[in-house]
Amino acid sequence: MLSYQHVYHAGNFADVHKHLTLMLLLEHMHSKPGSFSFYDSHAGRGYYDLASPEAQKTREHETGITAVDEPEKPKTAAARYVKLVEDFRDKHGETAYPGSPAIAQQFMRHGDRMFLTELHPGEFQHLLDNLSHYKTIEMRKSDGLEFVARLTKPHHLRGIVLIDPSYELKTEYRDVARTMMRALNNWSSAIYAVWYPILTDDRHKQMVRSLLTLGGSTAFETRLMAPEDIVGHGMKGSGLIVFNAPEGFAETLRSAMIEMKDLMFSPGAGDHTIVEGQPL
Repeated sequence: MLSYQHVYHAGNFADVHKHLTLMLLLEHMHSKPGSFSFYDSHAGRGYYDLASPEAQKTREHETGITAVDEPEKPKTAAARYVKLVEDFRDKHGETAYPGSPAIAQQFMRHGDRMFLTELHPGEFQHLLDNLSHYKTIEMRKSDGLEFVARLTKPHHLRGIVLIDPSYELKTEYRDVARTMMRALNNWSSAIYAVWYPILTDDRHKQMVRSLLTLGGSTAFETRLMAPEDIVGHGMKGSGLIVFNAPEGFAETLRSAMIEMKDLMFSPGAGDHTIVEGQPL
């Protein structure tokens, strides 16, 4: 099934959660010597226009990035993310929104590389149109989970792998867990971030238990829950399992997400929690 197009959901609260986390991981990689690679299993279009007919049909960005208030403090992680989006709009238009590949491109240095996979033919063409002028990016129209699972010879020893399927099919939860088992065996030193939607039927729970058990002390879950009045399409929250994060990263992310959720939802609304170690 290839019906999912992320443009309908671009800039929603789950994107803000995922992209702020990714930005912090990229900042860590960028600050250290030595080249690194970034892999995105489901790259989508690379970046989006929130004024497009698709984005306007659902208008999910209005309770996501569009709702974010201007941060009072200029140097916090939340403020850096807001500035990243604003800088991107200065180049691409006031309704542009950077997806994961466009965010990662802001941190690419000489010698760093990016590898993007996208199976949807229409989305892959948009990806080529948006990012093919960057010579450090390799794009493939292929199954992202299979690509990640086969990374036995990564381009660099250091790397970030983002796994973010649509979960259109319930089998994708099982497939993600199996992919991570193979990926950690093949490239154990990489940082992995696995995104998933938290739906009203809680279908994610078995996968989360499997991933946290697989990661043990190297993994933690970050979970952003939306206020009840903006929950729609059955999605009540956004989750990420992060493997091999830098030391102290969970606390850094905790502080950043508390600030961001207050800027996005209003102070005290919504909830963010981090669960470290193996599940109960």
